[in-house]
Amino acid sequence: MAVAVWDWLVCLKVEYDVIWKARWRPIKILYLWIRYYGLIAYGLNLWLFNANFTVEQCKSLHYIIAATCMWVTLGSEAILAMRTYAFLGCKRWTAVLLSVMLLGECAFLLYVAIAGVHQTVLPVVTRGPCTASDAPGKHVVSGYWLAPVAFDLFCTFLTLWKVFTLQTWGSRLVKLFVSEGLFYFFLVAGVNVLNAIFMFQSNANIQNINCFLALVLTQVLCCRLVLNLRAQAQSSLHSGATAGTTKGPTIPAFARPQDTTGMLTANTVNIPLERFNNVADSDDTSYNDHGGVKVHVSVERDVESGR
Repeated sequence: MAVAVWDWLVCLKVEYDVIWKARWRPIKILYLWIRYYGLIAYGLNLWLFNANFTVEQCKSLHYIIAATCMWVTLGSEAILAMRTYAFLGCKRWTAVLLSVMLLGECAFLLYVAIAGVHQTVLPVVTRGPCTASDAPGKHVVSGYWLAPVAFDLFCTFLTLWKVFTLQTWGSRLVKLFVSEGLFYFFLVAGVNVLNAIFMFQSNANIQNINCFLALVLTQVLCCRLVLNLRAQAQSSLHSGATAGTTKGPTIPAFARPQDTTGMLTANTVNIPLERFNNVADSDDTSYNDHGGVKVHVSVERDVESGR
């Protein structure tokens, strides 16, 4: 919990610049949900893990643990899905596939939160913390940690596949996108797999020993993914404006800062169309003829658009 609060305080200035000042879009809503709902959920679970409850009281309260934390996990997965969707060029098949996978993960996590968790009974004392784990002889809760790993692995695979097909993969923003995505995947996946392994322990009191670490890392790293990419995009725009040119680093649509007036930024792709009556008199080496309209692309294409 202290790590989550510390990261929020450290990133508050950047968050205000690239999140609060931006227009309301799905990525902004998801970020605020993960950041602030996550802090509330962690505070609630910290209370459950440290207060003294009777066995009867914990019979109802132990469902809260998985039921509250799952929405932070799903919010993080939704951000990864949006990143992957944008990076692959906003293809319809990508949106459908990732949405179906995300809904399937949501259904499974709901099942675990409602029917899969089992109250951890304290061995000696009658009052103590309220925790939950797998029922004796079952390993359903292991899937609670492995389901996000499978989804993250698929998003990482799609991202790497797209990188190998790009001709401009060496740009700064693409490198930042890929490197931070890989760092997020390996770190969070490692902790989640470790949690799944601990669920096979015979001692139920140590099965959840690493669960809070995994949840906090998921929230912190996912928020950093959004902030770092948007901060880099904003810095690139300001650098281009200072240099007095509209040609600069190409910025993915989901990372491009939006002003509140809805005006186009200096980095927006502009394709001028010129109509010619006499096609033969023009320079065919600089323009492509399309039915009387000659199109000249004067800036680089968006990395993620594929157009």
